[in-house]
Amino acid sequence: MKNVWPLQSECPTYYGDPRKAGWYAANTVPVKCPWPIHVGRVQVDHIQIHKKCAESLKRTLSAIWVACNQDVAIIKAKHYDVYDGSYNLRVMRGGRLLSMHSYACAIDWDAEHNAFHSTRHLFQPDSIIVQEFEKEGWVWGGRWSPVSVDAMHFQAARIHP
Repeated sequence: MKNVWPLQSECPTYYGDPRKAGWYAANTVPVKCPWPIHVGRVQVDHIQIHKKCAESLKRTLSAIWVACNQDVAIIKAKHYDVYDGSYNLRVMRGGRLLSMHSYACAIDWDAEHNAFHSTRHLFQPDSIIVQEFEKEGWVWGGRWSPVSVDAMHFQAARIHP
């Protein structure tokens, strides 16, 4: 069953206020990726995500792994091993509202080849990573308006009702 995530405007109520003391420890959990991932040259062993997104993320990563025949070479060829972060307490670029990364409900993959605002990016609507995240109801930034494409970005928060 596809998740129906909250609207971005509902995130403070649904996910809680990440600016409050103790929020991070009480609301985020590590999710182990079935394949090796790295940030730059540093290998990491998990993705820190909001506990309300954790089971969905586990299913998504598992489905990606299966769709790639559980083959690290395929994962690397598709750049699914290039992880660029999840939780980051900050405001949205050019805005005043908190980023979805602040709620630990957003993940970035391979920022170098899926640059913000770029019209040329590696991930496409038919990419396994896009298809599997969208099956779970996650919103892909590659479908945003042409002036705000963010193909590296996946979030468990809706833009439109």
